[in-house]
Amino acid sequence: MTLPSPPLDHDQFYRELTLRNAGFISADDQCGLREAVILIAGCGSTGGSVIELLVRSGAEHLILVDNGSYELNNANRQNMVVGDIGRAKVEVFAERVRQINPYVRLELHGHGVTPDNVEALVAQADVVVDAIDVTGRAGLEMKYLLHRVCRRQYKPVVCGYDMAAAQYIPVFDYRNPDLQVLGGLLGAEQVATLDPLQACTFLVPVECVPLEMYAELDRHLAGKDYTSQLGIAAHLFGTLATALILDLINGRPVRDAIYVDVWELTRRRDAQAEREHQALLDQGRQALAQWRELPPERPDGFFLERSVKHYQPPQLAALRDYEQFRIDRRAGIASYAIPNYQLDNNLTRQLLRFAFVHYARVGFINPQEAACRQLHAEPLKYLAQEDVHIVLVRESDHQLLAYSTLKAPIARDMRFDAAQRPAFGVENAFGRDLYAQVAELQSLPVEQVREIGRVTKAQIGDPVLEAKAGLLLLSAYGRLLCRTDSGVLAMVGDGERQVTLRNLDFFGFRPQVLPARAACIAPQHLYANRYQGREVHPFWLRLDAVDRERIAQIEALIELEGDEFLTRLRDAKQQNTLHIGA
Repeated sequence: MTLPSPPLDHDQFYRELTLRNAGFISADDQCGLREAVILIAGCGSTGGSVIELLVRSGAEHLILVDNGSYELNNANRQNMVVGDIGRAKVEVFAERVRQINPYVRLELHGHGVTPDNVEALVAQADVVVDAIDVTGRAGLEMKYLLHRVCRRQYKPVVCGYDMAAAQYIPVFDYRNPDLQVLGGLLGAEQVATLDPLQACTFLVPVECVPLEMYAELDRHLAGKDYTSQLGIAAHLFGTLATALILDLINGRPVRDAIYVDVWELTRRRDAQAEREHQALLDQGRQALAQWRELPPERPDGFFLERSVKHYQPPQLAALRDYEQFRIDRRAGIASYAIPNYQLDNNLTRQLLRFAFVHYARVGFINPQEAACRQLHAEPLKYLAQEDVHIVLVRESDHQLLAYSTLKAPIARDMRFDAAQRPAFGVENAFGRDLYAQVAELQSLPVEQVREIGRVTKAQIGDPVLEAKAGLLLLSAYGRLLCRTDSGVLAMVGDGERQVTLRNLDFFGFRPQVLPARAACIAPQHLYANRYQGREVHPFWLRLDAVDRERIAQIEALIELEGDEFLTRLRDAKQQNTLHIGA
């Protein structure tokens, strides 16, 4: 749809648009609303009711996020017409608000809130409207994730729950660092195991559940597969949330929660009817309390599938600020080695998400543990300050190609054979006595023995680039570990013989595999599945035994192009005789 050119320049237009606000909204408050970035997460009943009113009030920068399209049954409460059926909600709203203010700045996200966009979305926002549909588990999970990120980034959130003719609006002002996620009302394991509507009973106070909603909950428990909603409740949110947003943006304190029941305001009951109403309300509240106490189910087995479904490796343009940590540049690929304490946490989370998705897809992640903890990536606490992030990106667009970590020393000033030294990760998996019989390690200072973790590569559909990224990742290990000033003399770790161990051997690292033994990792460990039904072997290697001539031969292949590179690489792998010691 082509919009006509506005008759006034931007500032003149804005003054005329907001003229009737004057006297009730100060010039400073109006400026605050105009400049604020407002994230609307969910553009259906509640979120949709606030969008148009915000624009009419003078908001000019909105981020609209929703993965849905309109159906006819939405028309009773959402801002749509018959011609919008089948159209994406974010696209319809973009068209509509530009007809109100052609200068409005919009950012549209038609995949909804996801683990891969939530950090960036929240980072841009001054205030967040949480209108995510929580009638299904996926929506409840994304609601919890959104609040977790908002708390981490200190962003205020306005929520809405429409129930019959009532609207309950809690405000979570995460600018208060002491405020827990969702006010501590709902935890990760509850999100994973409770019926979504049952979970909502922990988020909405019992005194804010109208009588009519109890019958709707009964219908839900009897198998009704949708939740009834009314426009008179949904549109309350637009009015109240707009007022809250204006105050939050301009630094005024607001109520922690607002509750309005239209029918309680409009319907009149005599004394007898009031007693009967209260008796039914008490009965419903008792039933609700009993429902809340029902034992939870097992976590949904499809949590990881939903978490990784639409994942695409990110483009890390922010690495331009880390040029001092670049260790290589060849074949259109840049390699970085960045200490963890130097790396921005948002970048770190993207790297951990990249590794987590790879491990989830190959079945390394314990799905029940991930679901119970609502993990879409490894927690930052799994990293040590001195861990080194090895990151490979395509130079043209900073597309992430490969990632690994060189783990920090687990201790200093003690020998490898010291009984009191902390265990390496591979020892936690296979037993503290794993390397007791390896004489070459025992007398080494423990800080001279390192472990490599999170070895992951992107599948981008370009066999040449993927293969070169794999070789350059191995090369990065060599550049970091085989320098005379690295202080590292040996490596320990584990891997599958035909993957990790074969690649290390092919490149010239010559890993020594230990006799097979069963893993003793706890079954509830996040990575327990990596060791179940797979031949994962512990290994060690001395860096003074690395075949440097072999490394030079393989690295020379990186300079070749196209089919010649792939052919020469394949020939080298076929001619390679495994030197993996046992």
